[in-house]
Amino acid sequence: MKRHKPKQHVSLTEVATLHKRASRMKRQGEAHESLELLDEALEACPAYVPALLLAGRRLQTSGAREPAEARAAMHKARRYLQQAVLASDRSAASLVELGYFLYAVEGSTEASERYLNAGVEKALSVLEDGWSGLIDVLYAQGRLEEAAKLGQRAQQMLPGSVRIATALTPVLAALSSPKQEPERPLGRRRSFE
Repeated sequence: MKRHKPKQHVSLTEVATLHKRASRMKRQGEAHESLELLDEALEACPAYVPALLLAGRRLQTSGAREPAEARAAMHKARRYLQQAVLASDRSAASLVELGYFLYAVEGSTEASERYLNAGVEKALSVLEDGWSGLIDVLYAQGRLEEAAKLGQRAQQMLPGSVRIATALTPVLAALSSPKQEPERPLGRRRSFE
């Protein structure tokens, strides 16, 4: 039985550097080299979502000349995008990317719609978390007008959000009462789904 040499450990920083180099290669003539860098990154870290997403995109635009080569590239792109969805725990970006692929490459409108809707819902949830947290931080810093303005914008985008309304309540109360130092709220934690 032939013994295999163990792979050398590659740090996440090195994988990120390979991805960054590949992402800078945007000209048509650089697609092949970009994909080689991404393959190297994914060999070292198969669950590195940014490289999976970029490789999926680059494979779609690599300009394969032969029909068999083009089919293989699209199959590999789909596999990478599906891996990104799994590895990222269904992140908004990976769901949207797979949704676009399913529509643009495979013409599957129903599956595409499901993935795109899921991506939008996930993105809105992240946006809600970010805005409510930012309102809390601005309130804690005494930047009440900024917090109120952000809260109004957030409520326009997410009118039924209890989290935004809860974060905004002490801000509006402080703005309507005589000037005093706002209490620092105990940081509310994001809800994880």
